Amino acid sequence: MYRRWAHRVVFATAISAVSSFSNDACAEPSAGEKETARKLVKAGRQKLADGDVEAALKDLKAAHSIMGVPTTGLALGKAQLEGKHLVEARDTFLSVTRLPVLGREPWQFTKARKECLRLAAEIEPQIPLLRLRFRGLSSDAAVSVLVDGEPLKRAAFDVPLAVNPGPHEVVVRVGEREKKSEVSVSLGEKTDHVVDVRELLVEETPLPAKQTPSEAAPHRTMMYVGFGVAGAGVLVGGVTGLMAFSKSSSVEGDCVDNRCPPSTHDDIDAGRTLGTVSTVSFALAGAGAALGVWALLASPDAAADERKSAGATPFLGPKGVGVRGRF
Repeated sequence: MYRRWAHRVVFATAISAVSSFSNDACAEPSAGEKETARKLVKAGRQKLADGDVEAALKDLKAAHSIMGVPTTGLALGKAQLEGKHLVEARDTFLSVTRLPVLGREPWQFTKARKECLRLAAEIEPQIPLLRLRFRGLSSDAAVSVLVDGEPLKRAAFDVPLAVNPGPHEVVVRVGEREKKSEVSVSLGEKTDHVVDVRELLVEETPLPAKQTPSEAAPHRTMMYVGFGVAGAGVLVGGVTGLMAFSKSSSVEGDCVDNRCPPSTHDDIDAGRTLGTVSTVSFALAGAGAALGVWALLASPDAAADERKSAGATPFLGPKGVGVRGRF
């Protein structure tokens, strides 16, 4: 961005101004601090010439922190520009323009102030603006956002954020969950970056507590009892139903126009009783089956294997009626 000769002039001026800093200045650095600052400026100049911008910035920041004069600020700002740290460079230049004038300062300080003001104005339109938009974010959601590892204040959400050119990492966190995304911006570019945070804000439905064996035991017992009653009811109902049908058939030939002789009355009464027993047995079988199914479904964890093995199937065949299954 700048030629090598320009850096030499800047750093030579910074060193000269540090050496001639007025003895009347308030909180004047000690002679040892001045010498340290001179060496840091020289070292920063050499590292910048060698292409090690980050190492040069470290030295120049230290020198400016010691001296805090316009020339060291100008040197630091130009090194920041060299490293494409436009946001930091403009902030440094503006801070130099706000430094107080302490008495009759060296002409190098006055010149540095003017150059910092000019450079701050020149690079302002080159600084990229990044607007972060968060889809599905409510105003009361507890969300934290980091841009390149630095926390972003809530007031900076959805407004243009001044950033340096190049790639940037955006991290959105909600509790223990987070979502990362990357966006790259160029010089003078205005970019919108949309992050969908709806998946982070969905509340997780807690899983039902797993039943312990002691909690599952009552359900298992009711399941066995229910299916047992259902099986017995089908068996008794089927047998008594056939017996009732047999009794009815045996007297049907002796009855004319629904009138039956006294000799058939005992068989008719027995058939009716057997029919009633059959009906009640099938009703009990239905109630038992309903109880067994409810107990099976009410204890899904404890009875998972039971659903695979337990079952009851009524049957009716030439050899009789009954129920078969596994309990």
